Amino acid sequence: MAGYRPPLSRRPAAGPAIDADPEVRVQPPPWQRYTMTDPDEVCAFFRATFADIDIVLSAPGPAGVELRGTGVTLGGVAVHGLRCSAHIRTDGVREDLVNIVHLRRGRLAVTDRRTVDRVAVGGVVVLPVDRRVEVTCDAVESFTVGIPTALVDEVARSRHDGGGRRVRFEGVRPVSAGLQRHWLGTLAYVRQVVLADVDLATNPLIVGQVRHLLAAAALADFPSTPVPPVQRGPGVVAPSVVRRAMDHVEAHLDRYVSLAELAEAAGVSPRGLQYAFRRHQGTTPARFARRARLDRAHRDLRDGDPTAGDTVASIAARWGFVDPKRFATDYRAAYGQPPSRTLRG
Repeated sequence: MAGYRPPLSRRPAAGPAIDADPEVRVQPPPWQRYTMTDPDEVCAFFRATFADIDIVLSAPGPAGVELRGTGVTLGGVAVHGLRCSAHIRTDGVREDLVNIVHLRRGRLAVTDRRTVDRVAVGGVVVLPVDRRVEVTCDAVESFTVGIPTALVDEVARSRHDGGGRRVRFEGVRPVSAGLQRHWLGTLAYVRQVVLADVDLATNPLIVGQVRHLLAAAALADFPSTPVPPVQRGPGVVAPSVVRRAMDHVEAHLDRYVSLAELAEAAGVSPRGLQYAFRRHQGTTPARFARRARLDRAHRDLRDGDPTAGDTVASIAARWGFVDPKRFATDYRAAYGQPPSRTLRG
């Protein structure tokens, strides 16, 4: 099968079917396993996941094409571990997802602005969303994270008080070897800690934290043009601004509330909200939200029953505290005793 090119209208209707264990080693739920050998289905998968313009696919030999992998979606962030036996060439990328690829085996090359970047095994690349790039791969095993561009733009604007411009990734490689390690460390944390535990991976509060963590890491680790800041002062910083934000946090402690959402609820810019919190509360919105969730965890520990299955770890995770050691440290600092003692009564 040389140069197989399916019709562009072909799209997967409801995601890949699960019919076999993948060879990419990741853990069960909420992961979805899939195996595909039909060229149309493989091309449709790559279109829906990575590129939406043109795909040419060819098999390396008589065995044909096989795609095996696993995938999960966390609040719009798509994570895929896959292995594909074919040679694939795509021209263009999805404009609604920033795809970051970690090559674990095989060959991968990205042609961007006439520059060919051949990725070594172990390397990481980001696929820009604002221009056409050609991606060629052979017999790859990879781990890919697809972050909605709207989320990346939101995180960038909240950091810079930016306007409506989209973030532009100026290169495909991380800024430095150290920042590549930072991305891989962030990805390892998400995979080995959050996605390895179905309770964590389905907790809306933790999912929200992970979404923003990955978007922030992408902005920090890859070269990008930041959203230009809007030239204005912090605006009105009356105590009522902080009170509105605090009320919004306390009404939504069961899910992640971004700085942008909080600023909108308070009626000020993100920078204005941070200024208001520092002036009137001596803290930041993020620290206030963390302490409010710590108070809820304290309440649940106090009212919990170890004989009914309540544990410190489960209660901490319920309120967004993934690291038990850090939770115990913060809890002791706030309440003067370890959380286990509170739970035991």
